Amino acid sequence: MIYYPKIYGTCTGANKAIEMAYKLKNEFKDKNIYIYKEVLHNEFIIKELKDHGINIIYDLNELKKDDILILRAHGEPKSVYDELKSRNITFYDATCVNVKRVHDLVIDKYNNDYKIIIVGKKNHPEVIGTNGWCNNTAIIIENQEDYKKLNKKDNYYIVCQTTISKDKLDNLLDYLNKNEFNFKYDNTICNYQKLIQDSSVELAKLMDYMIVIGGEESSNTKVLFEECSKVTKSYFFSNINDFYNFIKENKFTSKTKIGFTGGASTPKTQIYEFAHLLEFFIYYINSKKDIVNDINKVNKSFILKDNKIVNDAINKFIKMNSDGKCIRGCLTTLGYKLLKDDDYALRLASAYETFETAILIHDDIIDNAKIRRGKTTIHEEYKNDFNKYNIDNTPESLALCIGDLGFYYTNNIIIDKYKKDKNLPELLKYYNDIVINTIKGEILDVYLPFVEKNDKKHKLSHEDIFEIYKLKTSIYTIVGPFILGMILSGNKDIKKYEEVLEPLGIAFQIKDDILGIFSKKEILSKSVYSDIEEFKQTILYSYIKIEKPEYLDKLLKYYGNNISETDLNKVKDILNESGALEYANNKMNELFFISKHNINSLNIKEEVKNILLGFITYLEIREK
Repeated sequence: MIYYPKIYGTCTGANKAIEMAYKLKNEFKDKNIYIYKEVLHNEFIIKELKDHGINIIYDLNELKKDDILILRAHGEPKSVYDELKSRNITFYDATCVNVKRVHDLVIDKYNNDYKIIIVGKKNHPEVIGTNGWCNNTAIIIENQEDYKKLNKKDNYYIVCQTTISKDKLDNLLDYLNKNEFNFKYDNTICNYQKLIQDSSVELAKLMDYMIVIGGEESSNTKVLFEECSKVTKSYFFSNINDFYNFIKENKFTSKTKIGFTGGASTPKTQIYEFAHLLEFFIYYINSKKDIVNDINKVNKSFILKDNKIVNDAINKFIKMNSDGKCIRGCLTTLGYKLLKDDDYALRLASAYETFETAILIHDDIIDNAKIRRGKTTIHEEYKNDFNKYNIDNTPESLALCIGDLGFYYTNNIIIDKYKKDKNLPELLKYYNDIVINTIKGEILDVYLPFVEKNDKKHKLSHEDIFEIYKLKTSIYTIVGPFILGMILSGNKDIKKYEEVLEPLGIAFQIKDDILGIFSKKEILSKSVYSDIEEFKQTILYSYIKIEKPEYLDKLLKYYGNNISETDLNKVKDILNESGALEYANNKMNELFFISKHNINSLNIKEEVKNILLGFITYLEIREK
């Protein structure tokens, strides 16, 4: 189970800075909006801002007269304000109100001949900014070694970095009092951060684990992690990929009590992204285990007293109908879960996985693939069986028959389990429509490379590519299995979910096309040459053909031909230099963003919504 503290995530100051950036970008669409240095110590926020055209600038000399600058929440020295005013640069101040108060206190006491002490980290931007309001004369106290800088002849005024631990202030005050220094102080530590810490620690006392999310350079998040670690086993993550690798190696279950929190610079949306990924992964692992066990039962049902040759063919199918990722089967059970919570959809999930095996056998023949799921493909197995013969297309023909067998096995599995279910007719109709649409996609996927390669007059369009993506991938991989689960549960809201899930299926295929060239064989469990050698029509190819034809001749030296690793690297260079890879990534990310928005807008069970959102994150970061 996943829990959150009562108080967590970005504080008012951080929210103000982020909201200001988006508001200004919306108001001044035709102007460059910059933030001076990192708005917060959080890569997630910086990436989101950049995705919306709001960039970070580190040198004020880069600003042009009409540019608009935002000063970040950490605050800046007086010299920055002076320069901006002298150059008539339009700027907006997003400095946190608590930091502003520190600046005002420092100005007042500095002008009254106090020596300023700042308790904080020397290189922290907030400390640097505050020091700039006393002409950079402050003594920075980061540890007890810094006490040696103090002189009893001076009158000191003490302020704190707003995110520093109160222990550091208390230690300093204790030292000053014992040694009879002259000083005044204001505890300027942010109360909100203390509230986050207290709330998170209270939750941590009840948890098996605490997951603390935030930027690597965020002081307040590091302190939060330290405080949680005193209470229970805690982990600090700033990168979603690192977190995914972590959860893959740890056996979390739905009964494990896991708390999620984040510091004052961590938006709740980022914390939820990590939590939802874990919710999906726990659901996926549990569902996959059940589906795999049920597929083993299904596979045994295929073994009958048949002809020896037929039995061998069936055993080849059974061998391939194992060790799948079971993502589609999990989507089937999740679609059912929208309305019901039992395991009635488990056999339907196994049936869909069987259909997947069947269609992949066809794919392997079409693509002349040698490896599938880390195993020799069926037509290649037959080639090995018949290597003493001078054979023609018999291995492919036999594999084709076995693939066809899988389609009807699937029908039988559904009918045997659900023959008394009132939803069976609609279930079979929708399943058959998935098969039909997938095969239509295969037809396009086979025909388009042929005509594109051989007919110089052929005019490829982006629509051609997206039609393949919709038919062959989106319906087959995402929409179809989820809707089948819905139908079994009696859910009639089919059209809405088709529209909601279609962009996700297309994004899935774009990711596949990128990985198909830029990943590694060891990760994919299949060749990284095949898409290029087969002249596969993808968004990467269509971008060059339609948008950057000046790169086409270079690409065609390799595309559609047998290639080496050196050739593959040259293709990667072409896709990078031409902008094709960037275009594909941008389109994919846009579709993922739309999918998240679509799912967030659904009025459904919170558990199912969170699992779906976690599934999207999984698709975004997957490597195969």
